[in-house]
Amino acid sequence: MRQYTLILIYADSEEVQDLVERRLSEVGLEITRGVIISWHVKQDLDRVIMRIKDELIDMMERGFEGELAYALVELTEEQFRAVRTLIARKLESEDRKLLSYGEALLKRVRSSKSSKSIDKEYARFDRLYRRLVMLHEVFDIKPDLLNKVMDLARELRIEYERRRR
Repeated sequence: MRQYTLILIYADSEEVQDLVERRLSEVGLEITRGVIISWHVKQDLDRVIMRIKDELIDMMERGFEGELAYALVELTEEQFRAVRTLIARKLESEDRKLLSYGEALLKRVRSSKSSKSIDKEYARFDRLYRRLVMLHEVFDIKPDLLNKVMDLARELRIEYERRRR
């Protein structure tokens, strides 16, 4: 079994919480506020958190006051199975959001000529889509909703490329 690590975060302000979420989104999935699950090894997570702490110290040297506490918990297979339901629900929620976003973007692509805003939106969708598929693979969760997202992504890519010609 792949090793998963749960990251528990306490941040006393929105600024600190946002900083942590931005940095840890690269190495994990936030299941709920302050609870992130990662597929990276503990040493890599320690390095990421040290960079967050360094950034927080820089902010404090400029007068910002904030507090950050964290715990890294390496999960056993049994513990991971207990958390897997929460991961599946979070990924399903992300699937729905991306499906809705993609459907709206597809309508915009079909109704307008190529523009820089469409290009940026498509690049954003593609980035979110790739991350979502990767998360499903990492956690080995393959709901039917993901197939709908994948079909929409294909249709959107075809339509986007057709409109760009």
